[in-house]
Amino acid sequence: MLEALAFLGVGLLLLLLGADTFIENAVRLAREWGVSTHVIGVTLVAFATSLPEVMVSLLAGTRGHDELALGNIIGSNMSNLGLVLASACLLCWYRYGRIIMPAPGVITDGQVMLAFAFLLYGVALDGIVTRSEGAFLLLLYFAYVAWLFRRPAAVTAEPEREGSLPRLALGVAVLLLGAHLTIEGAVALAVWAGIPELIIGLTVVGIGTSLPELAGSLTAARKGFHDIAVANVIGSNIANIGLVLGLLALVSPVPVGGYVIVRTLPLLLLATLAAMGLVRLPMGRVAGAILAGFFLLFLFELLKTL
Repeated sequence: MLEALAFLGVGLLLLLLGADTFIENAVRLAREWGVSTHVIGVTLVAFATSLPEVMVSLLAGTRGHDELALGNIIGSNMSNLGLVLASACLLCWYRYGRIIMPAPGVITDGQVMLAFAFLLYGVALDGIVTRSEGAFLLLLYFAYVAWLFRRPAAVTAEPEREGSLPRLALGVAVLLLGAHLTIEGAVALAVWAGIPELIIGLTVVGIGTSLPELAGSLTAARKGFHDIAVANVIGSNIANIGLVLGLLALVSPVPVGGYVIVRTLPLLLLATLAAMGLVRLPMGRVAGAILAGFFLLFLFELLKTL
């Protein structure tokens, strides 16, 4: 018990330190390369913060814990919308007296995020995500990323200091180590409490693997990089379905339980639809409260199964 609590504490501290280094260097490199910070947020930042989902889901899937793997993907996407993006909106409003102004391209990317959510529901309806469906999801994800970099970039200011790839990599490494320690501690506590595997995946692991996104988006919001705060969430949700689930299904077909199809996936679709509508507007406390409401409803539905 004490070891699990220690892991949680150290992990959270490393998440904060890693996010600060990572976001600073990602923004500087984006400006040096002539790429918009929004595109960097949807691709580089989102991919880096989705690495825990990739590792956890692949490890769980290859070891026969399919419910944990799928639960992690769905739970992480719900956490990104209802915890990460909601927290960024509320932090900006109540702590800094500002609203989040999403970048123009975020509307298109929000539509892509919704399309991937519907794709997830479609491939899950028959109770299994096959290898061919996994390959299709992967193909769509890489096509989306290639299309992103063909978009014209907005003119950005020159960075005050140069970005550094080694410092960027260091930030990612610290983020991942912090996420690993936090997840280890949280899962140990959940298992000790006798919580079922699917619920652990949907909640503890799903939220745990969203901690890099949470740290990244809150840091971006605090530093005024609102486009990264929003783009990170959108890009991560797309990557979780297209990249993580695609890879997982390619390695081994993923069974989908009836509870996921009837309860959690429809709720994820509704939350994604709400988020797509909200990113069209300046996002403040109302947007944060709506998204947080979906997350609380998600947790309430899970608690009813215990």
